[in-house]
Amino acid sequence: MLHSQIESIVYNVKAVAIDLDGTMIHSAPDLAAAANLTLAQMNAPILSVETVIGMIGDGIDTLLKRCVRESLGKDLSDNEMVKYRRVMREFYAVDLFTQSHIYPGVVSALKEWREKGILLACITNKASELTLPLLELAQLADYFDHTYCADRADYRKPDPAMIHSFLSDSNIASEYCIMIGDSVHDLHAAESAGVAGIGVSYGYGKVAPDGDNLHAIVDRLDAIDLRLVNI
Repeated sequence: MLHSQIESIVYNVKAVAIDLDGTMIHSAPDLAAAANLTLAQMNAPILSVETVIGMIGDGIDTLLKRCVRESLGKDLSDNEMVKYRRVMREFYAVDLFTQSHIYPGVVSALKEWREKGILLACITNKASELTLPLLELAQLADYFDHTYCADRADYRKPDPAMIHSFLSDSNIASEYCIMIGDSVHDLHAAESAGVAGIGVSYGYGKVAPDGDNLHAIVDRLDAIDLRLVNI
């Protein structure tokens, strides 16, 4: 049964996996800026932040493809993709956390869970070359025992590979872990890995109230009461 957004949510866990973009950090402003700077290199019309938000969730390469398709009504050739992927990544790497910000309740939740001894992992479809510096700039890196990034296409959520890696590396059974995210990709990855899925009411993926493996929807991460299981 789905918990309401105002109901106290309690889970007995040893570990929690958390998505990055749209769950912990509102990164759309800086992503949109990098996308539009890249489109300008093509002499293409720029896009609004709201339009870019609807395209976030499958990594920066997919975001670039979607932005070009929206702006120019066409797909990039393989050679163009190689060129402009590099351009966009360079633009974004310079301003990873300039206009972006951490969502309310994230830091307090991470601090509390960490103090309880719960293992934390950031699991994201972002590449490690962008994820790790972003976590450092946002001063979130020290909260996490592990960070898993989709540097390989077959690791990308909704594939459960990164969650499986976290469970294996931490020697934790799936029933003692939850996955928190803003998209159906997070929930499907959680379901495939055998862990409970919690959605956030904000973010970019717009989880559906009746979605598969959606155990709860929360307005803030610190609304989730995690209790450490000593087994």
